[in-house]
Amino acid sequence: MARRPTGRNRSQDQAKYGIAEWYGRLYRNMGASERASYLNPISIPQCPFLAAVPDLAPNGSTRCSKKGGVCSIRNFTQTDDQDVRFGKITSTCPNRFLEDRTVIDHVGRLMLQSPDPIVVKEIPFLRRITSGIVEGESAALPVDQNDEQVDSEDVGKIDLVFVHPDKDPPEWCAVEMQAVYFSGASMSRDYEAIKSYTGNGTPMPGGGRRPDFRSSGPKRLMPQLQIKVPSLRRWGKKMVVIIDRPFLDAMAPMDTVGHVSNCDIVWVVVDYDEQREHGAAQLVVDQILYTTLEDSVVGLTAGVPTTLPEFEAKLTLKVTSRRSRVPKTP
Repeated sequence: MARRPTGRNRSQDQAKYGIAEWYGRLYRNMGASERASYLNPISIPQCPFLAAVPDLAPNGSTRCSKKGGVCSIRNFTQTDDQDVRFGKITSTCPNRFLEDRTVIDHVGRLMLQSPDPIVVKEIPFLRRITSGIVEGESAALPVDQNDEQVDSEDVGKIDLVFVHPDKDPPEWCAVEMQAVYFSGASMSRDYEAIKSYTGNGTPMPGGGRRPDFRSSGPKRLMPQLQIKVPSLRRWGKKMVVIIDRPFLDAMAPMDTVGHVSNCDIVWVVVDYDEQREHGAAQLVVDQILYTTLEDSVVGLTAGVPTTLPEFEAKLTLKVTSRRSRVPKTP
């Protein structure tokens, strides 16, 4: 008989991250027939969030472009009486933030004094260096340690730019929407669990996974801010970053400033209200934070360096374990 791993308890064994929203619908409220219809849809459903901002739709199509249609995930915990408790919704698709233009209108009022800004996507930010010049300018081409010229491709775009509809010259702000990646089992494991489920409630996830805030924050979002914000700051512009509450909760506390004029980054934190509409979770703006770039980096790093003795103690354990596995020569 297999033994449960030491150091774990029953609640940990039965807590898994699974589907929170599927093709825009709240998974916990779905019946068996609706779940079955989404396993192999006859046609890909429209994304209700992208439909609110069709100008951002790739190739003009507002149908869901995410394989499998999962908009967000959440923690499922199975209780001793086989009931299921649900954790907070964590967005895995950035289009989830577009619901009803709620965030767009909020940012427009906050940053541009306009409730209906024009939204433009993917504006080139860093220009490609070729043939020794930066497009249209005379500039030295970077060289490597062997004094060889380096050819650099386009390395950055501003994801979204919100523009005041009536100002000339244009008044605008840059916007990044950061959903979370997840690590662990693929969603196909959950689809298999749905197929085999015969109960009356909500099936537990079929595989173990978790939100990967480290990959989403320090590895993805932080370099974007470090590259873009200094130039925006020189231009007198702000960067708006849209995240959800679980993402913020995974960050270290950040020092904030009291007014938008003193910040580099405006954090717009959203959450989801599951009580307002049956079958759906409604996006709400939960919190606004004003920070400098430097304090944002501290928040995204979300860690305190270990001490040298702690590090070397762990290193010794690893080395001892490695040595014990090496067979001794006769």
